[in-house]
Amino acid sequence: MSLEQILEQTAHARPGYDLVSFKEAGLPVYVLKLRILVLERKALTPIEEAVLKAVRAGLDEPGAIFEFLGLSRTVLTPVLTALNRAELINYSRCAAGAEAKVILAAKGRLALAEAATVAPQERVVSVCFDALTKKLLLIAPEQLDRARDMRALGYFEVPTGTSKRPEVEDIPLQDFDKILQRQSLSTEPSGTLLAVRRIERRELHFLRCVMLFYKNPAQPTEVEVAFWREDGPAMEHEMKFQAIGGPDLVGARLLTLQAASTPETDLPVEEPDFTGEDVQKTLEPTTPPRAASSPQASNSNGSPRAPRAPLDPETMQTLLCHEHPQFLKKALLSAKRKLVIVSPWIRDSVIDWPFVASLEALLKSGVEVFIGYGIEKADANGRRNAANEKPDISPRAEADLKKLAQVYKNFHFVYVGNTHRKSLVCDDQFAVVTSFNWLSYKGDSRGSPRDERGIVFRKKHHVERLLAEELELLGKGYTGASRSTSGKAVRLT
Repeated sequence: MSLEQILEQTAHARPGYDLVSFKEAGLPVYVLKLRILVLERKALTPIEEAVLKAVRAGLDEPGAIFEFLGLSRTVLTPVLTALNRAELINYSRCAAGAEAKVILAAKGRLALAEAATVAPQERVVSVCFDALTKKLLLIAPEQLDRARDMRALGYFEVPTGTSKRPEVEDIPLQDFDKILQRQSLSTEPSGTLLAVRRIERRELHFLRCVMLFYKNPAQPTEVEVAFWREDGPAMEHEMKFQAIGGPDLVGARLLTLQAASTPETDLPVEEPDFTGEDVQKTLEPTTPPRAASSPQASNSNGSPRAPRAPLDPETMQTLLCHEHPQFLKKALLSAKRKLVIVSPWIRDSVIDWPFVASLEALLKSGVEVFIGYGIEKADANGRRNAANEKPDISPRAEADLKKLAQVYKNFHFVYVGNTHRKSLVCDDQFAVVTSFNWLSYKGDSRGSPRDERGIVFRKKHHVERLLAEELELLGKGYTGASRSTSGKAVRLT
């Protein structure tokens, strides 16, 4: 199942909660190398089977057996010794120097019937032990990722919290027979566990999953962390993770701080948060302010205003963090006349080969594309901003976009100078105003969880108004802008 399909299934899977962020992650799993003692079914060798059949036929002296089978004493003596040790025969020497007697034991008769015997054996096996649920997993170690692979993929390693590394006494034995049967080769008999002698090695690996952050809109400080594996939701992992204080370990508290923060106390992220209500107000006709004592504004006891009616999905729609990339992809594939993207930061992670190829296809088809970006390193008073210290565009992304701007006259790649706008306009189909950085953030698992939110407008007059405002920004630029990327003016047509 793809990441997009998982997010579609999980977005509305928890009533009363919004899916506000996610991470591609890995659940911690120990790969344990165990030395165990098992009771294994072992097939009789041809010589062992022949000896047992000879004894069953009435040959009770070793000499008679040697002569009957035509084998030397040096070959058969170790076989008789092994059969006696396995309690398949009773091998005894009589008094007065008489030759030893061989008698078939009951266990030997059963072994002949099944052509196999049972004996304890020491083995070394590798098993997967879930660090959160403390259970054995019926999976092969090859299905897991090492820590270095997780870092290379950019996946988040779900922490084990205060969980200690597993010891022998922590390993549940009730499912061990299933593990042994799964690991046994088809040509070998399976064994039954007698004991786990010791753990010879422990290695921490990770089982891929998607870590989901849900927030209760009615209680902004209430955030739940869930996990979705390839086979569906991992409810037991969620409960165990909650019990060890896992949500705090993965930054869930940041989502509650974002909801309560002010401009002065905001964490140094790339963009300030705002609500869909603020966006809606900017596009509504100006109306006289309500009196502070109005019942619609506040109650006499100072309680908050009544919530607004839900947005009409035909005209306006709220976008959660994970839903933004779908709209960018839709715009790149469906624009027919104009596409406008404003994003203060631009990064290689978004301006990858599929993005460049889709953008060039639009330009070849005659679509007029506008991309504006840029952020100043300080405010009007000269105060530095930690978020703004990051380069506004990465070198490779700049080179790729500049190359397209030089080839296609209908591509307008503009350094605005300083903007915190994050907007997307596709023809007169839809426009998005948001806190989501379109060209620097993929909505993926890297970094801390982020509660991004936007509003989609579909009414034609709203879309056209936003288009005109964004083109005006790109045409005039920010007053303090001191560089130009495309080298050509933006036509407001």
